[in-house]
Order: sequence, then C-alpha cells, then structure tokens
Amino acid sequence: MLVVRNYIVDDQEYMVLDGTAGFMPGSEAVRLLTNRRIGVGADRVLVFTGTDSVPSFVAYTPEGEQQELTAADYRVLSYTKPDYEIHITDCFIRRLKAADHTDIAAVG
Repeated sequence: MLVVRNYIVDDQEYMVLDGTAGFMPGSEAVRLLTNRRIGVGADRVLVFTGTDSVPSFVAYTPEGEQQELTAADYRVLSYTKPDYEIHITDCFIRRLKAADHTDIAAVG
C-alpha cells in the first residue's frame, strides 16, 4: 500500500508521494494517477526521490510531463499537515506499474 498526501493550495490540488517507498511512478503512471475519472485526481504531483540527508523531489503535470519545482511546489512541501490522505491499494499500484511498462515497451 502507498500513502499519498494531498494538499489544496490556491485552488490547486497537489499530490505528494514517496517514490523511495517501493514504487517510483513514471509519466504514464502519473497520467493514470491524476486522471479524475479513472484515477485519484490531482493538478500536480510531487514525488520524493531523495534521502533523509539529501532530500529531492520531481514534479509532474497531470499529463505526465516532468518539470522543475516551482515556488508554489516548495510552499506545498513546507506544509506539515495534508488536507487528506489517500491509501493506494496494491491492485492499483499494479495498474500504475503496468501503465509505465506499456509506455516503456512502446518506446523500445
């Protein structure tokens, strides 16, 4: 199970997850995750990719495009209490992994 923390800031919904906790989403997984009809839904995804001593994050748009962190992203990361948490089931994580795998196979 994967815990996703969601924050609502300036009418934007941010999803923050730990990519070092067993699953690092790729572009297609982010697209599925942010889809409000068949996924969880969000306007931006921030994925923790670092360590305790060297924290780092990757930002994604709902279209799965990786971007540089913005000032708004850093503001969200400074919050200590999420608006709500979502627990992603192992079944849905398998769907996310399959989406990334299909994307990689199509490229290769």
